[in-house]
Amino acid sequence: MGPLWRTVVPVRITHVSDCFVPRTGGIESQVLGLTRAQHATGDQVRVITATGGPQFLEFPVDRLSFPVPFELPVHPRTYREVTKLLKVNLPEVVHVHAGVLSPFAWSATRAAYDLGLPILVTIHSVWGACARPAFSAIGSWLRWNRVAMSAVSEVAAEHMRASLGVEVDLVPNGIDPSQWSRLGVADWNAAPLQLVSVLRVAPRKRTGALLRVMEQLRNFDVAALLNIVGDGPERALWERRARRAKLPIAFLGRLAPTELKLVLDRSQIFVQPSVKESFGIAALEARANGLAVVARSGTGTHTFIADGTDGRICDTDSSMAVAVSEWNSDRQALRAILEHNSHVPPSYSWNEIDYRVRAAYHRALTLGQ
Repeated sequence: MGPLWRTVVPVRITHVSDCFVPRTGGIESQVLGLTRAQHATGDQVRVITATGGPQFLEFPVDRLSFPVPFELPVHPRTYREVTKLLKVNLPEVVHVHAGVLSPFAWSATRAAYDLGLPILVTIHSVWGACARPAFSAIGSWLRWNRVAMSAVSEVAAEHMRASLGVEVDLVPNGIDPSQWSRLGVADWNAAPLQLVSVLRVAPRKRTGALLRVMEQLRNFDVAALLNIVGDGPERALWERRARRAKLPIAFLGRLAPTELKLVLDRSQIFVQPSVKESFGIAALEARANGLAVVARSGTGTHTFIADGTDGRICDTDSSMAVAVSEWNSDRQALRAILEHNSHVPPSYSWNEIDYRVRAAYHRALTLGQ
């Protein structure tokens, strides 16, 4: 199927993202992984971003950074500057990556739209009701049925369909499974249990729920340690509260992928407390490492976590604690999940994701005609 798609999809691809490496985050890692995969297959890829950094990786990066407070990824002349770049490079498709708030990405979308270029917009977040006025405003200059739309999970796609009333392709996030896999099965009989969570320590990610889970586990007399990987504006607050409550929680801050891999290798259970998770790339990386995953229902995580097979999908914070407690009491049940996750890798390699993206590009070409 690969050669067939290559005859009908573009090979000159420009990706647009507010945020890109060296910044760290979900969208940044996904844009980097996808562009590298496309470059490796011979496509001519480049990235336009508002994030400063090197102008060339394996491919060109046009960085329209502008000195603003807190290094926000915005530029006052995005439309004009992106229009210039697109006229020079003439991509066969413009792939825009947008989150909850992406002013740079949407201004670039308008530039590509006004030039008549085929566009695929991938939404990497779950839209709430508050997003609808913004997209009504965008609809004043853009006909949504002339732009191909995709989302990283069915949960995110449902919100987009409700807001826009258009077809939305499902293009999940990807990983390099070999980067995260471990040798052997996690120690299912370890005591205390080693828990880990990887998130931005900010309100949207609900770090406080992790403290409540650990408090409940203590009430259940479950011996467990939790490592929280990541940084953010609320880190000092929750670190102080965890210390005051004498909870066995370590805040490790932001780690390089190799350091994160070491933390995952000594853990058994990954806990994801967010209820507004469009996909959950950190949970997928943990799943690829062989960990059992505990996550909240109603998020994109159920795309790759089957309840009872790969981990547990829970309706409440309390039920997440109950799930961990049950595994602590029934180590054979935990062992079954750990062995399954170690022997059955998740099917989200970059080759598979690139195939889905090419199908979405083909639709963008059709809509743009």
